[in-house]
Amino acid sequence: MSLYYPMMLKIKDKLCTVVGGGSVAERKVATLLEYGAIVTVISPKLTEGLQLLRKKNKIFYINKHYEVGDLAGSYLVYAATDDESINKKCRNEAEAHHILINVGDSPELSDFILPATIKRGSLTIAVSTEGKSPALSRKIREELESLYGEVYSEVLDTLGEIRVKALEEISSPEDRKKLFHQLVYGVLNETALKGEKEELNKNMWEVYKNFTLKKA
Repeated sequence: MSLYYPMMLKIKDKLCTVVGGGSVAERKVATLLEYGAIVTVISPKLTEGLQLLRKKNKIFYINKHYEVGDLAGSYLVYAATDDESINKKCRNEAEAHHILINVGDSPELSDFILPATIKRGSLTIAVSTEGKSPALSRKIREELESLYGEVYSEVLDTLGEIRVKALEEISSPEDRKKLFHQLVYGVLNETALKGEKEELNKNMWEVYKNFTLKKA
């Protein structure tokens, strides 16, 4: 039975705490900021990258070693130090206060782990081996990256716009289903996805126009 429940977590404007100031912590901070979190870093030392973020007021910085009580109010926590005892103390505090925590390379101590991801605008593809083989996750991610290129970012934006319009103009759920099947399985073929983005978007809107005219 799987140990992890796959989900997408909204962290925008949520307080997220990273304990540690090394390269691992820097990567965690960068990802949290990318998704709009309010980030606090607790560590007596910072990498140059984290120092730069501090100077730009991108993060809140507490210049000290972690102490019990420092995680109060956090939505989620990364324990990213090279001190196993500190990481375990973070785990104990987080567990006591029902705070989600990820502990370095210790999935057994973590409430969540991070999958290997591909990001193409609003499209996110995640691959996880539940911590058993990060190397295999990376390999699969790299293979998927070649299949789902940057064009999918604009394609998805166009599909989103068409969906909004279809919900307004096409009353039948069955007809909407047929429309999007035609778009996804017809227009978005391998050849089209390798062509010009503008032409591809134009073709999708043309399919929508013709579909609605037939239903009029």
